[in-house]
Amino acid sequence: MPSPKPIQLNLALILVALEVLTSAAVTSYFGYGLITNQANDLPILAAIVALMIGTTVFLASATKALYDLKRWGRSALIFWQFLQISLGWGTIDGKSGILWLGISIFAVSGTTALLLFSKPVHVIFSEE
Repeated sequence: MPSPKPIQLNLALILVALEVLTSAAVTSYFGYGLITNQANDLPILAAIVALMIGTTVFLASATKALYDLKRWGRSALIFWQFLQISLGWGTIDGKSGILWLGISIFAVSGTTALLLFSKPVHVIFSEE
């Protein structure tokens, strides 16, 4: 019987699953705008929808790989957390910065990164 996953990994899985759902919701929002012809510039909105679909597929695949204890899933999600942290910084910067959103991004991505770097999670994915 395999040993149970550490609580740090389970918490990280919950947080990245929320990120997948958030990405899917944003993709749906922009996709709805594309389908209902609410775009001021159709090619740009179509490109955003395509990028969001790719992002959602990437996150879902990496989350599934992390759940299956594949090393690439952990690496991909660590990369994603640092990408999100840089996005959070851009969210609070400037005249029209949204402080609560930036802090939320920092909190979720920072916590997830720390969980993915924790010793119990590292031990699972380290080579022997």
